[in-house]
Amino acid sequence: MALTVALTLAVAVVFSMVSLISVRASLLSQITSQSRADYSNMVRRAQASLDAADVSTTVQIQQLVNDLASTLQSDGSSNLAGIYLWSRDSSSRAIVPISTEPTYERVISDDIRSSVASNLGSNVFYQPIELPVSSNESQESTPGAVLGTMLDFGIVGNLEFYAVYSYALQQESLMQIQVNLLAVCVLLSLVVGVVMWSAIRGIVRPVEHVAAAAKNMASGDLDARVTVNRKDELGVLQQSFNAMAVSLGHTIDELEAAGVSQKRFVSDVSHELRTPITTMRMACDLLEMKKDDFDPAARRTVELLSGQIDRFQDMLADLLEISRYDAGYAALDLVETDIREPLEAAAGQVAGIAQAKHVLIHQYLPNVQVLARIDSRRVIRIVRNLLANAVDFADDKPVDMRVAANRKAVVISVRDYGTGMAPDQLEHVFDRFWRGDSSRSRITGGTGLGLSIAMTDALLHHGTIRVRSRKGEGTWFLVILPRDPDAGAVPDADLPLNFAFDSPDDLRITGGFGVAQSRISGTDETRRDTMMGRPL
Repeated sequence: MALTVALTLAVAVVFSMVSLISVRASLLSQITSQSRADYSNMVRRAQASLDAADVSTTVQIQQLVNDLASTLQSDGSSNLAGIYLWSRDSSSRAIVPISTEPTYERVISDDIRSSVASNLGSNVFYQPIELPVSSNESQESTPGAVLGTMLDFGIVGNLEFYAVYSYALQQESLMQIQVNLLAVCVLLSLVVGVVMWSAIRGIVRPVEHVAAAAKNMASGDLDARVTVNRKDELGVLQQSFNAMAVSLGHTIDELEAAGVSQKRFVSDVSHELRTPITTMRMACDLLEMKKDDFDPAARRTVELLSGQIDRFQDMLADLLEISRYDAGYAALDLVETDIREPLEAAAGQVAGIAQAKHVLIHQYLPNVQVLARIDSRRVIRIVRNLLANAVDFADDKPVDMRVAANRKAVVISVRDYGTGMAPDQLEHVFDRFWRGDSSRSRITGGTGLGLSIAMTDALLHHGTIRVRSRKGEGTWFLVILPRDPDAGAVPDADLPLNFAFDSPDDLRITGGFGVAQSRISGTDETRRDTMMGRPL
């Protein structure tokens, strides 16, 4: 709005200046024409009076000239400031110079007198001048003009006839016009400002109401609505927003209902399957006990059946765990534990899978106790799922597991150097039932729930899991756990290890791992390694 008012004022000022220049030029042309006409009329009258005069003595001549000057002054236009009659000849009959306004006598310059003297005809000479307001030259002046010509006075000779005109009235009129235009500009700017403010407020206020309602909806208030009080495009916006809010509310209600139904279905199915799967497990165990009595084909069938039942049991356990999270029944069993114990247990559970895929798991664990209040069962599951995922996509390259710790937090690092993921895949890595490569033949036979469950277990500890990955260079997970979950989440500034940048494919870190014992899963090899960074 301020810009609009400023532009309006600028346009008004420019228009006023152009108008003022035009009016000034018009007034100057008009007053100049009037002055010339008035002076020409006085020249004719003066010359006629001189031609008709019957005088012979010097006194009579002087009296005639005095009377002529007075008459011309009194009969002249209102702009006439003074009449001046000077004898050009130096004869004995030369008259005394006549000035009806001696103050302005000095404005008759030598240039115009020379022009008049050099032309003895009836030509009229015009010269613009500045008339002083008073005799003090430092005072302001007003515009005016001097007109002059030569009169023929037979017995005396030639008379210089000058008339001084003042344009003070016209200048005052011009100043008044200028003041009026300035007042109009200011008034116009104020009017435009008020009109623009009213118009903009009339547009902005409904939009502000819609924006406020949208903000309330974004905050979770699905009942936010706006009042429809217009019939123009803004009214259409108000109606459309309300219609959208109603539709969105219905959609969210339907999705929530569908989500509740889905969770209930998963929970019910999971619980209903426990009995038959337990029966199948018992029957399969009985078959395995007697499989040596079977022929090779039957023996292989029993082994396959046992493996599939194990996979089914794992999937059922994951589904039951998910249903507990959704129902809000998941709880921690916190015990102060050396963090190395659940990590070694998790590595041991994945060792068979790693050996089958020819992947070495390098464990770099601290050479001192790192005590933390944790739920060991959940931490084992977190690390097991991350290691199993790393082994799956390691492409025969090793997997590293390290630990960094300080007084407030423990950070577990699991990194592979295999396939890696694109940034768009990282956005879904913790989604339920999502797989990075569904076409890959996987020994682990995962359900797509492992990483989702791992994240939930970490969140229950007031921790989190962060991941970075780059195609062809592998994936890096950092499990962040506070040493005391009751103290709440640990700020990033207090972590012993973290990713250096937010970019999803930037594998650089800040912090370090300290001194650790190195062990390779599947062997008895143990060595002492000093890792980059500060000690524990």
